[in-house]
Amino acid sequence: MRRREPPPPLPPAGGPMTRRRKLAESEPPAEDTISNLPDAVLGEIISLLPTKDGARTQILASRWRHLWRSAPLNLDCRGLNHGDELAGALSRIISSHQGPCRRLCIHADLLDAPSTTVDSLLRSDALGNLQELEFSCFEQPPPVSIFRFSPTLRVVTIGCSNLPDSTVQGIHFPLLKQLGLEFVCISECSLHSLIASCPALESLLIHRSFGFPCIQINSLSLKSVGLDSYAVWENNPVALQLQELIISNAPCLERLLLLHQETGLHISVIVAPKLETIGFLSDGYYECSQDHLYRLAFGSTVILV
Repeated sequence: MRRREPPPPLPPAGGPMTRRRKLAESEPPAEDTISNLPDAVLGEIISLLPTKDGARTQILASRWRHLWRSAPLNLDCRGLNHGDELAGALSRIISSHQGPCRRLCIHADLLDAPSTTVDSLLRSDALGNLQELEFSCFEQPPPVSIFRFSPTLRVVTIGCSNLPDSTVQGIHFPLLKQLGLEFVCISECSLHSLIASCPALESLLIHRSFGFPCIQINSLSLKSVGLDSYAVWENNPVALQLQELIISNAPCLERLLLLHQETGLHISVIVAPKLETIGFLSDGYYECSQDHLYRLAFGSTVILV
């Protein structure tokens, strides 16, 4: 039998480097391709980060130090303090930031601060060209000054709020593209007025909202609608829950997405020549009963789903 030779001994620590190691150490350090991007691109990246994370980019390198102060600001109240402390934190962020504020997310905790403090904050010149607004007020009415941004807004999401008729009247969103209502109490008249006040609206989401038995869509720009019917058992549930959707005139409508349904819904499509998709999305938790059926009417054609 041929004797097997033992492997050669390893070089001692500190001995001659291998060829691969020599080549690795002789190569220049990897280029930081992200930091070499133009300021405008880096600013867009920073603006997509949560407020705290965006501010922390200042410590990455000297190249990043000035970017946050000039990038479009994403001002999100979630994760910050409450009441007076929250208002103070927002004021400090706005005063130290030199660029425009693109997005503002206001949680109901901010409304724990005095109304004068909240109003002063919302009327800050730094928020003058706001494009995206998200707010929730729970049972409190929204501050009147929150709608001063309506001329420039492109995206609005209203959650956990009560929108009385007096608040909705007179609001106009000339540039708004996306509108979301989540857990919102609003009357049928005010809902129709709100939709009509958005001549450029392309996407509408109505989720777990109530106060209107019927939605009538009459929009020349709307492309996508997503909604569900929410069973409300307080006061008069029949008058509060959505029962009927009428697409009166929506020449650009392409998608109608029906989300989780707790009640039946009658849908009438009168004018929607581009409508290609009617979809039903559900997590499967609720069983569909006879009372939860959809009744789709396309002219004289009726379909039960």
